[in-house]
Parts: sequence; C-alpha cells; structure tokens
Amino acid sequence: MKPVLLHYYITNRCNAHCEFCSIWRQSVKVDAQKQQVLENLRAARTAGCRFVDFTGGEPLLHDDLPVFLKEAKDLGFITSITTNCIAFEKKAGSLAGLVDLLHFSIDADTEDLHNKIRGANSYASVLRSIPLALKHDLVPDLLFTYTNENISSFMGVYEIAIRNKLMVILDPVFSLDGKDPASSRTHATACSYASLKGVYLNTAHCKLRDRGGNDIDSPLCKSVSSTIVIMPDNTLALPCYHHAQDFVPISGNLSQAVESSQRLEAKAEQGRYMFCKGCHINCYFDPSFTFGLSPLFIPSLSAKARYAFTKYFLYKRKIAFMLFKKRPS
Repeated sequence: MKPVLLHYYITNRCNAHCEFCSIWRQSVKVDAQKQQVLENLRAARTAGCRFVDFTGGEPLLHDDLPVFLKEAKDLGFITSITTNCIAFEKKAGSLAGLVDLLHFSIDADTEDLHNKIRGANSYASVLRSIPLALKHDLVPDLLFTYTNENISSFMGVYEIAIRNKLMVILDPVFSLDGKDPASSRTHATACSYASLKGVYLNTAHCKLRDRGGNDIDSPLCKSVSSTIVIMPDNTLALPCYHHAQDFVPISGNLSQAVESSQRLEAKAEQGRYMFCKGCHINCYFDPSFTFGLSPLFIPSLSAKARYAFTKYFLYKRKIAFMLFKKRPS
C-alpha cells in the first residue's frame, strides 16, 4: 500500500514550552526552505499521500505556511495544522480557505492550568481565536491532550465546544519510552466522555494501550508504510520522527529518498525495533490502524465515522476538501 499521510515538520521553532513535548528544547532552529517544500509536496502527492499535516514546532511561525497550504490544496491534499493560537490572530486571514482540519490546542478550562501545561500564556489566545476562525470560515476542532493532571477539567472545555458547535478531540498523552503516562482511571474517564455529542476519541488508542502498546513480535505499527516524515532540514526521518534512527537527504528528489534502501530497510523493521516495544504514539498509530488487517481497524473507523457524522451532518459544517482529486501526473 502507498503512504497516505505526509508529516511535514516545517519548523522546530515554538513559542510555547509544553510539558509533554521536547521540540522547543532543540537548540538549533531550522525553517524549511520554500522551494524545497513546494517540490516535496508535489512528489509526495504523486507517491500517494492524500493528507498533509504541516507541523513543528508551531507551524504558524513559518512565514510561508499560507504558500505551502495553497500549493497543497491545489494538488488535492487534505490539509491539517495544529496551533497553540498565540500567532493565530495575526495569521487568520491568510489561512482562510486553506485548512481543512484545523486544531486549536486547549488543555484545561482554566487559564492557570492550561498555561502551566503549555508553558505559555496561550489560553486567552485560544478563546479569542475561536470566533475569529469562524469569521474566516475556518472551523477549528478543540484538541484536548488529556493527562492525569487535566482530565477533570475536560467538561469545561466541552462546554466551550458546545457553545460554538465545535468538535472537541480527546487525545491521550503519550511517552517515548513505551510506558503509558495516563492511568487506567484517566482513560476510563476519557472513554466515558467519548459518548457525548461532539466528542471524538479514537478508542483504538485506548485499546492499544490496554494491550500494552505495540508488540514487537506482532507489530501493529506501520509508521513507514503509512507515513512520510520530512524534517525542516529537508531530510526523510526513519522510521518515524520521535524515534528517528536515520535521516535520508532528499536533495531535490523525494521519490528517490522514498525508494531508498534505508527506507526499505526501515519498512521491513517497522514496529520491530527495540524502542518500538510498548509504543503508542498517536500520530503514527492513527494511520497504522487502517493498514493491513489490524484488529483495531474497526474501532478506529467507527470513531472517525462518528466524528464525520457529527461535524458535517449534525453541525452542518462545510466539507472543504476533496478526497479523490486526481494526483498530478
């Protein structure tokens, strides 16, 4: 199967210091070069990718993000960005009509707790950004990364979502060492919220953790098969961003990097490395659940169908993307 998702790290700069993220700690700051991004987008689309997630760091800090989004839309990508909203008020107008899946990070219903978790004064920015986004015909989902510390504050965030007819995404916090940082009680509480109207929780993530995460003898991870990961310095990260062991220079030819011996070797070993034991990183298992005969395919698909039904039918939000636009030749 061809990769479906392009994770494009366009910058490692960030204006927040989130407790559960280490990108902001990187000492050397790099922004992706515009021409390289445009060339890679076209090659990734030809390779089969349908979704592109422009990420970082804080993606809104890259001045050329609107250019990247426009090119991606012209190529038929479904576009996605997640932002802490600190820079959103200045950038909202330039993003109008270009972001299909927009996520606003909000981790508590009080300013003090949210700002503590995010390591920045971003709570007020999120609240101001919601009506501004809607004014520009951008419909954000509220992304709530749940932890043992903040799960009790979810209902306040849910009330914000309900008032604005927005989806709220419950996303379990993850760790890189294979040990689930959220307790079974926290997951059970999150699952109890998943039945609420307008709440999306991919319960396959919880079921994966119940199984002890990825099993290296019978791996569920398809990070290399499903996803292309490009770094700001124009290299291909293998087998994934968080556990990158190899960085393949793209050098103007993404297709060659995708077909390289390094990627083929990583594909053969995906989910089988020792650091893959117990892994449960959401952004790689989400597409992995759709590959092969994963036992978690059905709960993942069911959650996504419920999300789409609520957002686009019950809430009557416009479907702004095209799933089957022809790839460029």
